[in-house]
Amino acid sequence: MNVDLPGSGTAITATRVFETLKIPVAMTNDPQEVALDKLRRGQIAAIAFVAGKPAPLFVSLKREQGIHFLAVPVNAEIASSYIPTRLSREDYPELVPEDTPVETIAVGNVLAVTELRQVPERFRNVANFVDIFFTGFQSLLTPGHHPKWNEVNLAAEVEGWRRYAPAEQWLQRNMQIVKAPSPEVLQTMFSRFLDERRQAIGQGIMSQQDKDALFQQFQSWQREQPR
Repeated sequence: MNVDLPGSGTAITATRVFETLKIPVAMTNDPQEVALDKLRRGQIAAIAFVAGKPAPLFVSLKREQGIHFLAVPVNAEIASSYIPTRLSREDYPELVPEDTPVETIAVGNVLAVTELRQVPERFRNVANFVDIFFTGFQSLLTPGHHPKWNEVNLAAEVEGWRRYAPAEQWLQRNMQIVKAPSPEVLQTMFSRFLDERRQAIGQGIMSQQDKDALFQQFQSWQREQPR
């Protein structure tokens, strides 16, 4: 099995997961593009890959090519470190059948920085980055950006870690912005509102196409409102 280059996130995670599951694996360390070609040729049995879904490496693959995802079994020990999730047809239309999602695990990420108060210039640079990144974060939730941005929680707490002071200060000033739902969640709430409202007045359920059109109109109206 290929686990990417030594020291990569995939190599570290795969080693830990297989040790936890007590599955002996002979690992190779090719770049994933090279490993995918070897997989097609039957030179290796599998690829382990840690990436935000949908991963570009797999998007163009088809089940007819003889390639498929394998489920990762989740026991109590695995669940203590990783989050159970699944790969669906929405993620990989050509690889995952509609009614049989693939169970797997998610790896959390944290953006960390060293204490820089004793280096004023570097402290100011990172503080400026925090302000620009946090302030412009909502723009990363719009169409055209990777969908994984919708899963980022700027206010998340990490046990045993202390939030960087400029980040904590920004959150205190802008907590209402942080608590606002992502566009994806907002659209789900909007759709549910339409369904409940139409049922209450005795009308039929609106088609998804009509819901999407109305939601786009709502977003346009929202952007035009004074802040």
